[in-house]
Amino acid sequence: MPMLPTIEEEGKLSWMRLMWKYRLQFQSMASASIVFVGCGMRLAWSIFDTPAGKFLNNSNTHNLMMSWFIGAALGAILAALFVQRVTKNVAYTSSGFLLIMAGILNLFLPQYFLAACYSSVSVGAAYGLTQTQALVTGSEVAHKSIRGMLLSCERVFLWLGVCVQVFYTRVWYNLEPLESQGSHLHIDQLHGMAMAGLGLGAVILALAHRLESPLLLLHQERDMAVGDTLKALHGQSSTELVRLREDCRQLHSARDWERFVEDPEEAAVASATWRKWARRVMPFFKVLLLRCFATLAVSLSYNRAFLVVSWHGLECDMNCLYWLAFAGLVGSVLGAFIVDWQGRRKLCSLSLFLAGIVIVMVGGVFEHLESVMKTYYDINLQAIAFLMLLFEVIVSGGVAVPALIYTAEAFSIAHKARCLAGILILEQLLQLGLLLAVFEHCVTVSIFFFTIGGLSFIIGVMVFIFMPETKQLTLYECLLQFKKVP
Repeated sequence: MPMLPTIEEEGKLSWMRLMWKYRLQFQSMASASIVFVGCGMRLAWSIFDTPAGKFLNNSNTHNLMMSWFIGAALGAILAALFVQRVTKNVAYTSSGFLLIMAGILNLFLPQYFLAACYSSVSVGAAYGLTQTQALVTGSEVAHKSIRGMLLSCERVFLWLGVCVQVFYTRVWYNLEPLESQGSHLHIDQLHGMAMAGLGLGAVILALAHRLESPLLLLHQERDMAVGDTLKALHGQSSTELVRLREDCRQLHSARDWERFVEDPEEAAVASATWRKWARRVMPFFKVLLLRCFATLAVSLSYNRAFLVVSWHGLECDMNCLYWLAFAGLVGSVLGAFIVDWQGRRKLCSLSLFLAGIVIVMVGGVFEHLESVMKTYYDINLQAIAFLMLLFEVIVSGGVAVPALIYTAEAFSIAHKARCLAGILILEQLLQLGLLLAVFEHCVTVSIFFFTIGGLSFIIGVMVFIFMPETKQLTLYECLLQFKKVP
């Protein structure tokens, strides 16, 4: 039987031609990307700039650093209530207004602790809302050949926001004379203006781009709108549209996860119950483990260790964390371009093994310094600083990006929003736990790095054995792959 004709093989198109062909799919992420930039700026404001001290009271500074993550967890809880039930613009416009509110607080009350905390919680809530909605909608509108690149916008623009914040902070303090500080515009007021502007831009872009997820329209039984949306998102080919519509119907028919994963012959077996629950729970825990490992590279513990090393190894005269932010951005961009070409599992497992080797070397140096009680001036730390930057590049591109894509591919549409929200909440709880460990000095730097190294090797083996390869697969085929893998 001859194969159905196709217009053009996606694998033969260059990245630029793919991005142009599916430009409307990237436009659907424009509002979310603007929100991610603002959230990245606030994240940098919280845990990249705050260690230098925004308030004289350490307790206030600690609470301020924790407020962003508390807000992200609250935003994820809100997203679980209405994502996949209403239009995507509810989450995007709400996030935009949260950024505007945070910007107004920073603009008019730049040096008040409660205003700073409330604005951080607002931006964190915007992140929780937007990430959940963006992963759901982005995975459903994206063509299988660019789904990884499209979903990677979250990582890329979050790190872009971090870079913008740390760079303009450094430029501000380098150019402003010391005697004029306090008599001109406060730097946090400038931060508030940027937040409000980004929030306004997110609202405008959300209202301008009205294309919805075909699966949401199919669930609402708007068949004509499904055809029009698929035609706008994927082109005019009638053969391709028929295929995409069938993919949507297959995925929509798998809404009931229990019936989807249960084989008829297994239903009569006594052990079918635990297998059914294992298939429901295991994807959640595997993705959660990957996501939590990726958060370690952006934690306050890692940032402060690099800050100390960079002062002595890179001879910085002030906060050197802009090097770390740039490494995260470079890694995310590289991961976005590689993940659809080389696949998720290969990239992730290889990156985990490489990251483990690098971080164990760094941990060995810190352990040596702690054991012999030498100062940091007694050893050349320039190579260690570059190794830490290399680790950031590897994890941000090779672990964080595949973990994010796996999050959008591992769950059926009936449970996706709640699973994504649960993963994001647990991720923020891990960040809060790491913050408390730093505040109380519970863990030494060497133990922290050796722990990361051990987890890196263990999770690398887990990814290689137990995670499926979902490159160039539809969401329905991804669910089938997660069903087959233990």
